[in-house]
Amino acid sequence: MGSYPQIAFREPEDADIGPSMSDMYAATEHLPALASLARRQLGAIHRRQFDTCNVPRGYVAAQVTASRWTAIGDNVVLLQNAPPTRAQLIWLAVLDAPPPAAIGSHTALELAGMDPIAAEASLIHLIVVRGSTPTPLPGVRIHESRRLSPDDIMRRGGPPRTHPARSAVDAGAWQPYPRFACLMVTAAVQRRICSVADLERTLEEVGRVRHRAYMRLAVQEAAGGAHTLGEQDLTRMCRRFNLKPPTRQARRRDPSGRSRYLDAEWELSNGEIVVLEIDGGHHMQVEHWEADMRRERAIVVSRRRVLRATNFEIRLDPGSVARDLIALGVPTTGELSGSQRAIAR
Repeated sequence: MGSYPQIAFREPEDADIGPSMSDMYAATEHLPALASLARRQLGAIHRRQFDTCNVPRGYVAAQVTASRWTAIGDNVVLLQNAPPTRAQLIWLAVLDAPPPAAIGSHTALELAGMDPIAAEASLIHLIVVRGSTPTPLPGVRIHESRRLSPDDIMRRGGPPRTHPARSAVDAGAWQPYPRFACLMVTAAVQRRICSVADLERTLEEVGRVRHRAYMRLAVQEAAGGAHTLGEQDLTRMCRRFNLKPPTRQARRRDPSGRSRYLDAEWELSNGEIVVLEIDGGHHMQVEHWEADMRRERAIVVSRRRVLRATNFEIRLDPGSVARDLIALGVPTTGELSGSQRAIAR
């Protein structure tokens, strides 16, 4: 596996996240400084750290030759001959990389206590400055960054890692789906990994990254400030694409009592009604989803035609929503211009 088959890491058993404080790594009994460092770093040691602990290089070479310790590339040594756990591989990856380097994205959120959300979380995500050449390790995905500074990195209580808000934003930006980006920042708030203020500050400072506009809206929604966005964006969409204003418009609460939906209706000349349901909460809980399905069945029985969208689509992709409304027969106030037609395709 990769260049180092000896570190094809093993899945830890229950509570196996590395040695306890009472455990001793092989050949460290008479080296208290090294033993203490090994306990903090789960047995992963950079070769420079041996000098700091007054361990002769010849002694290190002898332990590696005797297969008591395992050399990982040119930079790090694991003080055991068994394959590393995931927690040890995290330390190996970040110690091997030229500084500044940090564990980031899903892995940093994992270290902060967040449960995995997607398949990407199974990898170990390492951030290095652009141009760095860390050792390729199995299960480690390397991300080069122009904006990684020492101030971005947490160093206490575990391996060097990016702050939770930065980690959530990176996890959202490093994949192609805007809704998943919204899920990442919302989940970080809901699970108390970071605050809304932390995310707002990070998104302000992060510069141009993928899905930034979507994530900013998601953070607004998480803060409870998105309940007025739907009305404003619906009015803007109708004006932009010459749609007649809806004949009726009302807000509706979800089963928990939260103001979440904006319903807009258009009466067509044939007597049918088109309903645009704008969902202000992109994260769907099971009980809300079931209530929505029951309501949608009632709409179908009443011969209404329902189109569902989110706040994010109305704000950031209004052309596709306008196209679908026009296709369902919603009247327009005039012919669309060439540019309007191009956007609404």
